Amino acid sequence: MTSGFTRQEALSITGITSGRLSYLDQTELISPQRSGNPKRSKVVYSVGQIIELKVISRLREKLSLQEIRKVLEFLKLRNYEQSLFKCNLIFVDDKLYLIEDWKEFGTMVLKASGKNKGQLVIHEIGEIGEVLSDLREEAEKHEVLDFEKRIQGTPLAV
Repeated sequence: MTSGFTRQEALSITGITSGRLSYLDQTELISPQRSGNPKRSKVVYSVGQIIELKVISRLREKLSLQEIRKVLEFLKLRNYEQSLFKCNLIFVDDKLYLIEDWKEFGTMVLKASGKNKGQLVIHEIGEIGEVLSDLREEAEKHEVLDFEKRIQGTPLAV
């Protein structure tokens, strides 16, 4: 049993194209673990990297690569805590905010806008948990072997 996911599994459950996956590796945004012959090495993605790939797949039409990097850093810094996946992320201008309660959103926007009094550029990312449920569905659809065993102890396990 593999402790991570092969390149082919990563492609099938994240919706990332092969070219995009190669680009992300070349730019070192997401670098898989390699083993074996350097010319034909075995490539393995961790569960965290699979989550990151799915985040990239979902956000690439909404956000710039620079903004996507901020989202990934945010998730990594917080060790993909399960509680994060029930919240929404929103970019207000170039800052990323975690929205736990929409009642506080208006106050947060006014505070973030400062002297502009609510005039901002806002990109709603949505609930992060949707990424996790999408990954589970895709793994089931593509019949990824031992998926449940491989995700134990991760945000995907819940």
